[in-house]
Amino acid sequence: MSEEVEYYCICPESKNSVYTTEHWTNQLSNGNSVTVLYEQQWRDGSFNVELSAKDKEILLTQDSIVLNDHGASVEELSGGWFNECKIENKDQYNDEELKEIHRLMFYDNENEDEYDNRDENDFNDFEQDIMEENNWSMDDTIYEIYSGFEIE
Repeated sequence: MSEEVEYYCICPESKNSVYTTEHWTNQLSNGNSVTVLYEQQWRDGSFNVELSAKDKEILLTQDSIVLNDHGASVEELSGGWFNECKIENKDQYNDEELKEIHRLMFYDNENEDEYDNRDENDFNDFEQDIMEENNWSMDDTIYEIYSGFEIE
């Protein structure tokens, strides 16, 4: 017999402690796959989750949570303000591949002149429209809360 589950709302105890990490993937011209991680910090958020009494008690002993691990769904995210974009396993790519990755992240037909003036080490000017235009696919988003959370 399975344990009975109840619906709960999970919220951070303090502001600025909700994080999302989007996983964007693409294929380079040489066939290698690349993943770019776009991380954002949120001022506040709330999530819905089904938990057994046992799982709830275990979670209440923790200081942080990866919500995906518990099948939580996003109710609300607000006040996204800090972001960082980085290449996963960046050191496995050579200079030519890094240049191609950068071009795929920031180049479109309308901003060729702007691209030529970009710093190839700056990956924080993320634009979803350009990523999609250049065949990037957002494969996953990880949701996390650090520094304590409440289960209501």
